Amino acid sequence: MRLLLATDSEDPSGVGHHMVTLASHLGPEWTAELAFAEGPAASTFLRRAGSLGIAAQAVALGGWEKLLRGRPGLLHIHAGIGWEGQALAELGKTAGWTVVRTEHLPWLITDPGQRQDYAAMLGHVDRLIAVSPSAGATLAAGVAGLGRKPTVHVVRNGISGPNPVRQRGDTRSALGVADDAPLLLHVARFTPQKAHLTLIAAFERVVRDFPAARLMLVGSGPTRDATEDAVRQAGLTGVTFSDPRDDVADLMAAADLLVLPSLFEGLPLVLLEAMASGLPIVATRTGGVVDALGPDHPFLVPTGSSDALGSAIVTALHDMPAARDLALHQQGRFADRFGAARMGRATAAVYRGAIDDTQRKKKTMQTLTNVGFVGAGGIATRHIEVLRRFPDVRLAAVTDPDQARATEIGARYGAQVYDSVDAMIAEAELDAIYICVPPFAHGPAERSALAAGLPFFVEKPITLDLDLAEALAAEVAERGLITAVGYHWRYLDTVERARRELEGNPVQLIVGHWLDSTPPPAWWGRQERSGGQMVEQVTHLIDTARYLAGAVESVHAVGNHLPRDTHPGLDVATASVATLRFEGGAIATFSATCLLNWAHRSGLHLFANGLAVELSDHEVMVDIGQGRHPVGAEGDPVWREDRDFIDAVRGKPNLIRTSYADALETHRVALAMLDSMHSGGVVRLPGGAEPARPPVGTLLRREPAAPDQHRR
Repeated sequence: MRLLLATDSEDPSGVGHHMVTLASHLGPEWTAELAFAEGPAASTFLRRAGSLGIAAQAVALGGWEKLLRGRPGLLHIHAGIGWEGQALAELGKTAGWTVVRTEHLPWLITDPGQRQDYAAMLGHVDRLIAVSPSAGATLAAGVAGLGRKPTVHVVRNGISGPNPVRQRGDTRSALGVADDAPLLLHVARFTPQKAHLTLIAAFERVVRDFPAARLMLVGSGPTRDATEDAVRQAGLTGVTFSDPRDDVADLMAAADLLVLPSLFEGLPLVLLEAMASGLPIVATRTGGVVDALGPDHPFLVPTGSSDALGSAIVTALHDMPAARDLALHQQGRFADRFGAARMGRATAAVYRGAIDDTQRKKKTMQTLTNVGFVGAGGIATRHIEVLRRFPDVRLAAVTDPDQARATEIGARYGAQVYDSVDAMIAEAELDAIYICVPPFAHGPAERSALAAGLPFFVEKPITLDLDLAEALAAEVAERGLITAVGYHWRYLDTVERARRELEGNPVQLIVGHWLDSTPPPAWWGRQERSGGQMVEQVTHLIDTARYLAGAVESVHAVGNHLPRDTHPGLDVATASVATLRFEGGAIATFSATCLLNWAHRSGLHLFANGLAVELSDHEVMVDIGQGRHPVGAEGDPVWREDRDFIDAVRGKPNLIRTSYADALETHRVALAMLDSMHSGGVVRLPGGAEPARPPVGTLLRREPAAPDQHRR
């Protein structure tokens, strides 16, 4: 199989060296090609790869698509920081590659837009690798915060043993360093991460005790000029600068200490080189450094403290025999944990797992996806009408307490009818189920699906019992099961238009309304069966408001009840109002009534600085004071949500917009409205997770199908 190791980083530095080392230590099973972004840095790695007989090329901007259109295989993307390599993942997956991605740093992405981009990129990645346990822990927490749960594989960085060419004295002589002068070495790109100014300040402390001490800084990068200025201003004559060079092993043999003051690290290669060389190390106590040296290494200091760094260097220089003994211990630790061959074997194991998964998914893609339905009412029929047009789906089974209704659906669509959920799951060989039941009936079907490991789609609201919903969500998360919930407004192009208008201009006021008739099912009018209008209908508006404005902080609601002769037994609030405060600062009101005899209107009005947006399921109107120009909705959001669910079940990228966990956060808000109506007080919600959102501007799929049918 073709194997391509690639990075689009403009200055890959340690990432590039890692790629060459990995390519040469994967074993006879693999023949790797290397691809680097075209630029000055690429030439170094092309030369090194060529000397080892490894095919390598520099790719011009815009040339990646052509490269990846060729014979696909396994694409291993290397990212020096989270926003690198994202386009490569999408290009590779689209072209049919199995995609593995290595993050060479811990999780650093905090910008909301970048977080959304990263979440979208994960849908194209089959395996995610971190270079150290600490980096893996931050990466796992970071992607979990995006509503994703990919497994993070830790493959510790590894290098070949050092191979110095010159003797220590010869190198020192070439550098102009006396044999008895302490020589400190620092090898890294000049970036804020590497904290060169902290090192310069620490060196001022060192020369007070060791006036002959020398500091050699090797590297290039954007902060080098500022570092040189700091050296001049401090009057330090013992500091020398060098561009990147190929004789680092000789420099380490000549040096007395490696000093690494970084603010954060994945698992720095220069640290491993120093360990392998038996060179004593003074460094900051940060993630990957501690993974390499161990938590008990005596020369670890807090980040950002030049005083602590300088004191540690002085302590080491005052007792070099002890420092060298410690370095011998670190040399043994390197041999046990950080060899290149071990890294190659571990990476190859990740490759094999990714390829096996891809082959299983391809096999699945060649077969039909068998879907079963729990419930055979109107909303179930709505989904069935969509699914029957999918060429890769077979409606295999249906069950409903109303056997006559289930039988009618079975006869119309060719589905086997079962008398219970458990019988259907046991006998029908399903790949997924749809749960389309009233609010009071949730629980048994979800538990049966979980027990069988079946992905499931649930129609809202997910249940009336919050404890049950939380228990189900926890089990879904534990099993890593694919789920979706029918908040189809997230798939409206009108909502996407609103998102675009609000980007960079957050919504401040939301006014929602659901003014409607009383639905005919008898259970709908009973509080203990439906939860009432806020839970059963307005939940769509609540979810859309969360989608646009973020997590909700508090709720206050009131309601009243007017008996209706046309609906005996009706006991839900027939008019209700709720006020919400969002964690981001926005406020909202939602008004609802079911006293009409017709479907009057439902929607959201959104107000930001100099902007008004009127939004419904059939149109959007953006007003900036230059006239009102409504634009109609296009496409079928139910088709879109069903397509995303089926694609995820079939092993394609998971683009589902509302998972069970996300729907639970919306449901908390709706149930808090009921609690507030009953208590008369404000209900505060626990800090909620932000809703998962695709990047603003993500194109919705197009399917011209019955655009009005989704409005219930």
